[in-house]
Amino acid sequence: MTGARSEFDPEQEAHTARFAERVRANQQKLTAELKPHYDFIVCGSGSSGSVVARRLAENAEASVLLLEAGGSDDMPSIMEADQWPLNLGSERDWAFMGQPNPHLNGRSIPLNMGKVVGGGSSINLMAWARGHKNDWDFFAAEARDAAWSYQSVLNIYRRIEDWRGAPDPRYRGTGGPVFVQPAPDPNPVAPAMVEGARSVGIPTFQSQNGLMMESDGGAAIMDLRVRNGLRQSVFRSYAFPYLDRPNLTVLCHALVARLIMSGKQAGGVEIIHDGKVQRIAAGVEVLLSLGAIHTPKVLMLSGIGDQAPDRLGSGSTTRFRPVSTSDAGW
Repeated sequence: MTGARSEFDPEQEAHTARFAERVRANQQKLTAELKPHYDFIVCGSGSSGSVVARRLAENAEASVLLLEAGGSDDMPSIMEADQWPLNLGSERDWAFMGQPNPHLNGRSIPLNMGKVVGGGSSINLMAWARGHKNDWDFFAAEARDAAWSYQSVLNIYRRIEDWRGAPDPRYRGTGGPVFVQPAPDPNPVAPAMVEGARSVGIPTFQSQNGLMMESDGGAAIMDLRVRNGLRQSVFRSYAFPYLDRPNLTVLCHALVARLIMSGKQAGGVEIIHDGKVQRIAAGVEVLLSLGAIHTPKVLMLSGIGDQAPDRLGSGSTTRFRPVSTSDAGW
């Protein structure tokens, strides 16, 4: 499904290797000389954290610390696209489980979340799925913010994509940091299923990320974030190209325990790294991008949010302004 490597450019391979060595040396130096204070601290190096860290680091005057509880993504099970199942349930997966569901005969569904730089984008199936128009417009209505609307988000998707399928300027973009292509070598079952859908009257589409996301339903073969057989995680697309710079530090195996609060202001973070508790201050802002489970956990452990779960820590309820899609912008 993910396809084998089809291109080999010796000059490009050599350039990639030289850059990777510069990144390794630079990050080794930056983490060995970890500072007690950064302008921005981004907690979590998953998809959103990688984008935010990159965007902040584009300002050479800003110092950015990107914290990750897991380790490096430089291993075959992550980099080689066809090895993706080996990550599920491994040390690179938080391996959360849902509660037993009576509607599923009491089964518990795995909630796989990446514990590695890149987060879920380093362990998942690499499918590129944008979301349906109705969902985005619902978000916009609930937030009372047109920046969440389908049309607004579609413009962002066009800007960030580097689409390698059939040209479709209404829905797809080229030249952005996010390499996307149609599944290069789909299992024969996939087109057979699409044809089966068509035979019973279900509309079929070239891609699920175009007109299908405005329709009442349909079938298509997935678009993938795979290039020459290699996974294209969001971390590799956004953060990694900036890791040879002096103002972006990635600290792995750093578990965020809580925020350091001064009244209603977050002035830094408390982390557990190398078996020790450390405090690092933030001069401008702390950004939480720890996923749907760890973000509320850290907020509660910091005394922010619902007072009910005393086992996690309590405190006064504090409202945080959410970042809109126009603010993030990828």
